[in-house]
Amino acid sequence: MFLHFDFDYRSENDFFEYLLRYYAKDYEYTVKREKNKISLSINSQKGNLDEFCNNFNLMPNSLFLSSFDVKAIDEEFKANEDVKKDFEKKDFLSQINAKAYREDGILLENEWGVFVDDTISFDKENFIQINKENFNECLSNAIDLLKNSKDIFIKNHLGIYSINIFDYKNLKTFLMPTETKALKLAFVCSNENFRLLASFEKPLVNLRFSKPFKEKYELKNQTFKVKFPNNIFLFALGLNLFKDDIKFLSFEKIENYEDDFEVFEQDKRLIVKRGFDFIDKKAKDIIFSKDDKNMARISYILSLFDEKSFLLELSKDYDDILLVNKENNILNLKLPRSFEEIFNEISKDSIGARLLKNFSSAFRLNSGKFESKNNFFSLFGIVAMILGFGDDIKQAANKMLNEVDESRLERGVKIDYRLKENLQEFDYTRTVRSVMSFMLAGVPSKDIAYGLVESLAYFLRDTYDDLREKKQVEIAIISGSLFESTTLLKNSLKHIKNCKTSDVALRI
Repeated sequence: MFLHFDFDYRSENDFFEYLLRYYAKDYEYTVKREKNKISLSINSQKGNLDEFCNNFNLMPNSLFLSSFDVKAIDEEFKANEDVKKDFEKKDFLSQINAKAYREDGILLENEWGVFVDDTISFDKENFIQINKENFNECLSNAIDLLKNSKDIFIKNHLGIYSINIFDYKNLKTFLMPTETKALKLAFVCSNENFRLLASFEKPLVNLRFSKPFKEKYELKNQTFKVKFPNNIFLFALGLNLFKDDIKFLSFEKIENYEDDFEVFEQDKRLIVKRGFDFIDKKAKDIIFSKDDKNMARISYILSLFDEKSFLLELSKDYDDILLVNKENNILNLKLPRSFEEIFNEISKDSIGARLLKNFSSAFRLNSGKFESKNNFFSLFGIVAMILGFGDDIKQAANKMLNEVDESRLERGVKIDYRLKENLQEFDYTRTVRSVMSFMLAGVPSKDIAYGLVESLAYFLRDTYDDLREKKQVEIAIISGSLFESTTLLKNSLKHIKNCKTSDVALRI
């Protein structure tokens, strides 16, 4: 008899596969991998298998592990030749080194044989590598400086961070609780978000401040980014500060080399917002070697799917792409560069001219030029300025999207998204006219804003359904930073059949 495990692991990295091999190293075992399916077979006497299962429970949890199944097989175990691999290594915090330090003050490497990758500086100029020999000295110096309201500095492959004790007045890049139990003192954290934070990947997660904490310290932010310690030095630093009733450390990223790994969950789906630490290393190297890194990111995403794909690449920074079968962009979106151009287009027919006349009698007409990309985010910004959310495209669009995501509306008004009569070019004037009509009808701006985002998801659904009916596509793939809007993401996942996400960040 032997045990057989099947894992659904939705990432191309090799960290989880290494962990399986590490915990199975004292047994006869085989590991097989095919894309996101990993299997492990363990052969031994029953008592030893029980011991393995107990040790297995100590294995660090990965946020990419969606499910697993285990069964006992009463057959002869057939060992396969185990291929030696050069696994990627990081200074992950895990039970091995965290428990040894917490209980006995012992310094240990993690499962990968790595201690600490970070370097530390106490003057922002001279950085030294943290190792076992200087660990306690570095820790003592860091604690003394922090308690005396001084900053310390950590450098790694992602950048340089200035760290100080959080004083509730200045929110910087993210917060790190000194102990997990400190988290609930300031934030509302679901079990799902706690699982993400506590995974061995230790991502940034955006959490909502609790109402009492927010009111006590008069914080303007509704939410803020949080991260748990990701290596043994930061874990030890937090543990010692917590003993002195210090609950949070404030991190400010003062030099950026790469984006920090940031995630969120939507409808039980993991969405990687930023960061490329956990995709296949070869793919990452290729992406970052290209001049057009965003197109390289898109190409890698498409390589992960075998089916006929419809890529929904909606961005805040680049022109939008609706890509059919990896090569045909069917979106022809050309936005104007001034309000005068918009209103001139609207007034070209009698209905539009009458709408514009009535609208100008009730509301101030926007005027002037603006900078925009040919994307729906810029269209949101144009409409948001008409709705009064701001005088700058990016600022107005982001403010509107934030309010939409914060609202508790379940649906909004139906905003017009359509192609021009030639069925080739997207008719942005129809969207603007639709918004103006609802404003004249007295519909609240929040309902219009929600409807604007919701109706884009319907437009994407209808476009996909048409292609699917023609058997041109089989799946839809979500990508791009506009899907950081939870309202757009939620509605797209809900309404688009066979909609897929990947382990690749929405933006680069």
